[in-house]
Amino acid sequence: MYNWVMKRIGILVIALCLGFGQVLAQQGLRGMRTTQELDYAPGQVLVKFREGITPQQRAWARQVAGAQLIRRGEYLDYELWQFNPYADMKAVAAELRQSGWFEAAEPNWRIELADGWTPNDPLYAQQYAMPIINAPQAWALWRGDDNFVMAILDTGVRLDHLDLQPRLLPGYDFGGDANGVRDNDPSDFHGHGTYVSGIAGAVTNNARGVASVAPNGKILPVKVFRDNGSGFLTDIVDAINYAVAQGAHAINLSLGGASWGTFASVLTNAWNAGVVVVAAAGNNNNTVAFYPAYYPVCIAVAACNLDGTKSGLSTYGAWVDVAAPSGDVYSTTMSGTNSYSRNTNGWTSYAAPFVTAQAALLYSLVADGPSDRSVARAQAVRELIETTATPVNYVAHGVINLHASVEKALTVPVRGRVQIQGYSGSYNGRTVEVVLRPQGGGNAITTESGTLNSTGDFEVSFFNYLGYYDLAIRAQGTLLKRVPNARMRYPGVSNLNLTLIPGDVNGDNVIDDADLLQILFNFGANSSANDLNGDGVVDDADLLLVLFNFGAAGE
Repeated sequence: MYNWVMKRIGILVIALCLGFGQVLAQQGLRGMRTTQELDYAPGQVLVKFREGITPQQRAWARQVAGAQLIRRGEYLDYELWQFNPYADMKAVAAELRQSGWFEAAEPNWRIELADGWTPNDPLYAQQYAMPIINAPQAWALWRGDDNFVMAILDTGVRLDHLDLQPRLLPGYDFGGDANGVRDNDPSDFHGHGTYVSGIAGAVTNNARGVASVAPNGKILPVKVFRDNGSGFLTDIVDAINYAVAQGAHAINLSLGGASWGTFASVLTNAWNAGVVVVAAAGNNNNTVAFYPAYYPVCIAVAACNLDGTKSGLSTYGAWVDVAAPSGDVYSTTMSGTNSYSRNTNGWTSYAAPFVTAQAALLYSLVADGPSDRSVARAQAVRELIETTATPVNYVAHGVINLHASVEKALTVPVRGRVQIQGYSGSYNGRTVEVVLRPQGGGNAITTESGTLNSTGDFEVSFFNYLGYYDLAIRAQGTLLKRVPNARMRYPGVSNLNLTLIPGDVNGDNVIDDADLLQILFNFGANSSANDLNGDGVVDDADLLLVLFNFGAAGE
């Protein structure tokens, strides 16, 4: 066997030199393009070699790849390489990662100031609450989806307001006129509902008036008060059922009072149908229960000032979930078709629609589409709102942070456990890679790396890749194992259990001569990169694993 192995070494060295270098050289020819408007520095890539690669091997790799060393990292062991400035560096980095020599390889990406997206609405500069919740940074990532619906159950809305009308769906009047006669005209008799609607969903970036928390999405206006100002439980119960039936993803309840008794089941039914229910916590400046916000199924919202402190009117306490601005809010009014005003009273009525709009933004990120409405999706939205809030001492979770919640929704974790055939050592610290591919097959889109713990558990995250993809997973020295049709949306892919085949030392997804050669080059060394069975040394046992699985290819 030794003679057979040694006979192949000369062939393998030549093949490795030719193959690795030619692939990267061809990228320079195939990738001829302008260097303008690239999202990375032309021709540059950052590489981090795998553990155990010697300085001599690094120099050899640069020579074969045709790269020039620009600098080494001062605080992290990386190298910055220069290629042809017209080469497609995304493709080059992908080829380098596939070679198996590198822990990481990325183009030298450009960075920008995180100022966010600024809408052109003329009053936006006076909407001081928006930066408080980091809305501009959130909008730079995501502005919502017009197929997702916010139901505003209130005094109605001014239907012809120029900064609202394009966002409005046909609604209904459950409160009715002074005699309680219902119809399909939810016109606002008071102004409260118009103001609430503008906070959540005024048309944004239309060079008119104000911006809203959710630049995209639809508003379902539902009037639940009579024209004389009175409101009754029967109207709100019917209105909630109506909003659910009309496909609402979030319901705003800037209203409340006494307990609903057994009729609170309408809220639970809405939640179980996948609707996020948001309710104002009340304006009593105490911790006394205010309904419906007090019901656990609702996200109870307190009001805060621009400095994050509680407004002077807001109800508070451990039963209140989050806070949102209401100490200085600009929105639409019913006094005209192009009318606006600032409100500084700190009412929780005007804090709640901040959270309703946040829920609509997030729902469109966690769901596969508008019909994908379920309690699991609603729970994911609520979790995102609550876990990303900035802590304060007067509510359970904190002041909402739109940017943090959107960023977390775009970050999809992949969690699981791997076992390697024939492995006897600790998995702790061993590298794991998760490759993202198009559903049904195709070349790698991106790869994320992490490490295993002592039992083989891992977690990596992908940012801004939402949808259904195939995953391919390998640990250090193993072939890829395919996971088809993975749902890449928050809260992520979990409970993966994979048994992996060892022997692919160079990471090209086939166990062949190149792997055999690398084991022989490192024979007798304490190299974790080439120690396939985990016993701390590269020896006959590792060589036998390569030979036993020789010719096998990953999925």
